[in-house]
Amino acid sequence: MTRPGAHTKLYCIFGSPVRHSLSPRMHNAAFQFLGIDAVYLAFEPASAKDALAAMRALPIHGASVTIPFKTSILPLLDEVDGLARKTGSVNTLVFGDGRISGHTTDGIGALRALTHNGIPCEGRRVLVLGNGGSARSISFALLEGGARVVIAGRSDSRVRALSADLALHYGGVEQRLLAQIDTHFMQGIDLVINTTPVGMYPDDGAVPMDTSLLSSRHAVMDIVYSPPHTRFLREAALAGCTTIGGIDMLLFQGARQFELWTGLEAPEQIMRNVLNEAVAGK
Repeated sequence: MTRPGAHTKLYCIFGSPVRHSLSPRMHNAAFQFLGIDAVYLAFEPASAKDALAAMRALPIHGASVTIPFKTSILPLLDEVDGLARKTGSVNTLVFGDGRISGHTTDGIGALRALTHNGIPCEGRRVLVLGNGGSARSISFALLEGGARVVIAGRSDSRVRALSADLALHYGGVEQRLLAQIDTHFMQGIDLVINTTPVGMYPDDGAVPMDTSLLSSRHAVMDIVYSPPHTRFLREAALAGCTTIGGIDMLLFQGARQFELWTGLEAPEQIMRNVLNEAVAGK
């Protein structure tokens, strides 16, 4: 890697916690491969306001945004693109000409991960587990792509709130409490996507739903990437499901971030190689 100097551009991820994040490895590998004088670091600011103040002061030319700032940072931005405003969630910041703009690439990353694995979303009925920022972005992208979406979770109020927001823009939105999901209901589901952190290391023995309800008719995607093969995915595979790990979504949402920041095509294979090495513990 080129030694950082006075002209090195700074990029980062804002969140808490982010010490486990693989984004620095992924983006630094892309910068190095393309010969871009830039470095990507991980920061844990106390608030969204502090993150944006640091972005202007340093300056930081682009940033990824993760928990807990994806929604709280949105009203503080100078500009927000149409999809991010619609979803109410931001995962990417671009700083230029004195203004910070917000974007979302989570949904794009999820759809590209599905397409990459030969799973179309148009006309499919998708069970989305969770109701946070990632669930919002992914659900909006699925609906935009022609899918029908069922929002599921443990909190009735949160499930209803997200479903209502989605229904303002699209038809084909349903809601379900996890306790209400049974074998009969699952017979009408084509794809299950876990958008929650359930199953993430170190709590990697947990699953976001009863996996005995899964069968070979289902495709299952988990956005958790540490571990790369969660218990949820392992048990889904044993049930005969097609499975997609979180590395694919991390890669494709990150590639879109890189393109927003640099205007260049992201070196996706280089980024994938680094991610695979990282999760393999190399």
